[in-house]
Amino acid sequence: MTHTTLEIPEDRSGTVDLTESETHRLLSSERRRAVLDVLATRTDPVDLSDIARTVAARENADEPDAKAIERVAVSLHHVHLPLIAEVGVIDYDGDANRVVSSPRRPRS
Repeated sequence: MTHTTLEIPEDRSGTVDLTESETHRLLSSERRRAVLDVLATRTDPVDLSDIARTVAARENADEPDAKAIERVAVSLHHVHLPLIAEVGVIDYDGDANRVVSSPRRPRS
């Protein structure tokens, strides 16, 4: 089985190994890829509402309305962020609706 190694950002230590299956599952959703892109440069905790607003804006040609942002937020909270956290790429606090650590980055 093939593994992908992702490195934790400079302010953290260690790595997380993902199987080919986990990598595919993680990256198979355009919405999850958008979340990872949004978080790629963040090292501070990020509120779900901020992530949802940014992802909704990417998915809509116009400025997203409140309903579109809410739909994205619900999807992120119930599906995408828990899955990303499950494979160890982020830490998601579902009670506080915050991503409490930035994603692990690919080792160069």
